[in-house]
Amino acid sequence: MLTWTSKFKLRLLGPFSFVDPEGRRIVISSRKGAALIAMLAVSKDGERARGWLQTQLWGSREPKEANGSLRRELSDLRQRLNRPSWTPLICERDRVRLDLSIVSVDIFEPDDEAGTHGAGQSGEFLEGIDIPGEEAFEDWLREQRARLLRSAADNAATRAAPPRAPAAISVSSPIWPGQAASDGPSLAILRFTNLTGDPDDAYFAEGFKQELINRLSRVRWLAVIAGDSGDPRGATISSQEARGLGAKYFLDGSIRTAADLMRIDVTLYEAVRLQAVWSKRIEIGRSVIATAFDECLQELVAHLGAKIDHGEQSSARERVPSNANITDLLWRGRWHLNRLHHADSDQAQELFARALALDPHSPEALINVTHGLAWAIWTGRESGNRVQEMRGLAQRSMRADPSDGRAYWLAGTAETWLRHMQPALDLLYQAVELTPSLAIAHAQIGSTLNLSGGHEKAGGHLELARRLSPFDVHLFFVLGELAMRSSLLRDYREAIAYADLAIVRREQYWYAHMVKIDALFRLGETQQAKVAFEELRAVRPRFTTKYIDWIPFEDRSVNHRFVESVASLSAGRTRLATEGNNSRR
Repeated sequence: MLTWTSKFKLRLLGPFSFVDPEGRRIVISSRKGAALIAMLAVSKDGERARGWLQTQLWGSREPKEANGSLRRELSDLRQRLNRPSWTPLICERDRVRLDLSIVSVDIFEPDDEAGTHGAGQSGEFLEGIDIPGEEAFEDWLREQRARLLRSAADNAATRAAPPRAPAAISVSSPIWPGQAASDGPSLAILRFTNLTGDPDDAYFAEGFKQELINRLSRVRWLAVIAGDSGDPRGATISSQEARGLGAKYFLDGSIRTAADLMRIDVTLYEAVRLQAVWSKRIEIGRSVIATAFDECLQELVAHLGAKIDHGEQSSARERVPSNANITDLLWRGRWHLNRLHHADSDQAQELFARALALDPHSPEALINVTHGLAWAIWTGRESGNRVQEMRGLAQRSMRADPSDGRAYWLAGTAETWLRHMQPALDLLYQAVELTPSLAIAHAQIGSTLNLSGGHEKAGGHLELARRLSPFDVHLFFVLGELAMRSSLLRDYREAIAYADLAIVRREQYWYAHMVKIDALFRLGETQQAKVAFEELRAVRPRFTTKYIDWIPFEDRSVNHRFVESVASLSAGRTRLATEGNNSRR
């Protein structure tokens, strides 16, 4: 008799086995079906994007064929698993979920009657299940097996070690596997001081601090430390206290009230010199705290990440790179990449490659190598083969650290450039779910929507990206996409305004020039369009319509529209269309 306490029993250690709540074995004959269930079972909340599952299990096939295979597999699994009285497998439009509230997984809930004891039990993870030709799945499987072995070894060491007193400072998130916190940037969050005069507001101050730590822990390259225990301290922190935090940066904050406003002041310090490097004041109306709280935290995390990122790049640039470790190489490479010059881009890729050679499994090195390649592809309008190479690197990054939103952003960008728009959006939405403050991923969602005909929905994502990264070196990209969205909506005046803002931030940005020229042409302002065209040729003397042809619009008639307006303004139209294509954006 099925009762509310009954559960499915899923065995992943040893031979795969799935038993329903009444004790009947569910036969899943397909190896990919069993693998799909296992992937959901070990994922956060038992959930994965359809695009991710498709890439892992059918990555060797063309996207349409792979999508059809995933649909058929899910249909078969639903028929085998789901009943009117229980529904363990939930399939939504973009996501698939295994309801872990009614499924007991042996890795997490050992079955003592079967002689299992968690990660240390006998039996290999997904024993006997391999999928030849699907490299993404095989890499994922190897990583899961290695993780379980490490977990078993750590548990054994913990049981053997004598008890230790709890540490005064706890790290809330690692930088990346295999790297000590001292190797990279770390941020201590101090207690937010309640200066409102109302003791009840102390709860708000502590809650704000804890939620900020939770959000920052999603920034995978930054170690986040709870910097004090809440004991009373002075109004200012001493140099000795700052050194004792064990962090490179620390954030101090206070809560005040002014009329009906809750005022939050935060200051970011460099710990060694006790130097304030950034500060911000956030004001929230008490009546809208519930709705504005999330937005303020998202913006604060994005700005803090950007400031620390910039500081680490500058610091790495000043250090001598000989015998540099992975961290030095990566931060120095990021500084060069953000210079936005051809020679700097090449140097960044060389530094990233050196870091990856030191540790081929480093998620941070993989992400930066992929980012460097992405920049080279976009600026050089490189071939589909290079995009496929980027796609493979991005997928390796996702497998190396499935919790890092940047890896999903890069994977989604590659799919966009391959014109696989729905898989691209699946990956990009996963990126911002993992890292809500990742401005570039929000911007790429807007860009992909522009390219795929969803420009009416792109504005919210692009405006959010603009708000999260107002001083970012790549803001010109966001403004260019806002200009494109306005152009596609036929609001040509607004398109020109956004394009001008993008050009101010990056004069060589041919994409924004192109949007402006087209908008003036469509408005019938031919003379102004010719002036804009000459401005483009002045900064891009080797510009050709091949630049426009490369843009991965799903509807190629959009490319033809921009080619028409730009080429019509050139007296030497044939020469414009046939010149070499050797410049960088």
